Amino acid sequence: MLKILIVDDEPFIRQGLAVLIDWEAEGFFIAGEASNGEEALALIRKNEYDLIIADIRMPVMGGIELLKQTREQSLSKARFVILSGFFEFEYAKEAIRYSCTDYILKPIKQQELLTLLRNVSADCEKCREAEDQELLRDRAMLERHLTSVILGKYDTINLDYVRNHLELSDRIRYINIEIDMSDNRVRQADEQAKRAMQRRLCDHLRRELCKQNHHIIFDVNKYEDCYDVGFVYSAHLAEAQGLSESEYFEWISDKSSGVDFGITIQAGCEVSSLEKLSDSFRSATIAKLMRNFSDTSSSAFRSKTQPERACEDISCIEQKRCMDDLVTSIERADKSTVEINVDKLYRMMSDANMDYKSIELNMNYVMFSLLHLAASRDPHINQDEVVNYIIENAFDRGVSRGSQSHFLSFCLQYTDYLTQLNSPTSSHVISKIEQEVKDCYMQNISLKSLSEKYFINSAYLGQLFKKQFGSSFKDYLNSERIKVAANLLLSTDKRVYEISEAVGYQSLDYFILKFVSAMGHTPTQYRKRFASRSAESN
Repeated sequence: MLKILIVDDEPFIRQGLAVLIDWEAEGFFIAGEASNGEEALALIRKNEYDLIIADIRMPVMGGIELLKQTREQSLSKARFVILSGFFEFEYAKEAIRYSCTDYILKPIKQQELLTLLRNVSADCEKCREAEDQELLRDRAMLERHLTSVILGKYDTINLDYVRNHLELSDRIRYINIEIDMSDNRVRQADEQAKRAMQRRLCDHLRRELCKQNHHIIFDVNKYEDCYDVGFVYSAHLAEAQGLSESEYFEWISDKSSGVDFGITIQAGCEVSSLEKLSDSFRSATIAKLMRNFSDTSSSAFRSKTQPERACEDISCIEQKRCMDDLVTSIERADKSTVEINVDKLYRMMSDANMDYKSIELNMNYVMFSLLHLAASRDPHINQDEVVNYIIENAFDRGVSRGSQSHFLSFCLQYTDYLTQLNSPTSSHVISKIEQEVKDCYMQNISLKSLSEKYFINSAYLGQLFKKQFGSSFKDYLNSERIKVAANLLLSTDKRVYEISEAVGYQSLDYFILKFVSAMGHTPTQYRKRFASRSAESN
């Protein structure tokens, strides 16, 4: 409903307007009345209105002066309609100068008022759509820059943009929020349903945070089987609510739980500047690993007053032997022994109550050894690709997913990966997949489903795909979908939501975000801009 303020010194005029038409049927309701401009200003300062209908001549302050002061003091963006008993050209010019919507004569006729209201309603809807599109574009731009900072792949342009659009103190943290893969409702869902849950979680958090919703980032990790929402915490958020940090974290945990499926939450370490936010992100990923050793509840927030348990003294030699045994079993492709050695390594770290830095050192040693294994299998291998494989599939998928089962899954996949390094490159498989994307881009296809179809390790297939096309499978699929969508926008008169569904997107908002990210315009803007160019060239 659009809110109206009626300003007239004659009570019978105000009463007459109130009963002249069915306001609610037209999508309006009379939210306030005033007998002169001064009273109206007081109401405008306290309330928001969409339309102000004011008489041109009133005691104390008339309609033109009310319009002038409202605009000059930036009190409201409401549409103004000036009423007058007769047309006065000079008054009309003054009204136009201050962006008056209309200037109508008394007595007001019913049809004239209806026409006016419908025009205002249409204009408000058009402005709302434009604001929504601008909001989506601004959000996509902020998320792009903020994600670069979070992942530690930033430059001064990224930092400056984030600082200009996000209020941050000198005490910030990255908080990871994910749908809980151990929840039966999640485990039984297909890929599209899980993505829908991830979107609902993100939208829910944005609603709960209201004006601070730009601190929420959708899909930071961007991996096929990761359904995360990031939250950049700043100390001023807690202070604004009069809460301590721990109380604010509990508040966030409570708000995040307001969805119909399980979630997990991990808070990264506190850092003092935006440049160090990636350190907090990394410690949040390690915190997910720690969930396997301690509390299994949805929240991994640790109170500052909670004492740390003392680490037991485990000799470096014993730790190294345990990790070397794991690497040897991977090298020999002995999967049953791999499982035993992973379990042994995790129990050792659990019994020692290691902090995340110690765990990180151990994991880095294992990953370096695995890198060396790949290099020894093939002296000509591109080691950067192997490093990327390990980062993407161990830390950003395995360790960061936070459980022994995920790390074991990575070790078993890496065993297959090493085996396939010595086999001929499956270029024919890549060609088939490329054609399948072109033919089936609108379907729910994933790297995992394709790897199962063509009997090849999914991580290795992802590496081959990235080497061939210079992008991940997910980015390539999105690019193909956006390319087709752009063509449909210019060659058909289908609506945006119809095109979104036609190219394989279940969420219109997600489609628009991806389109803006790829094309620099919303779908509607793209159609208007490039369709007109095409018409001019013809």
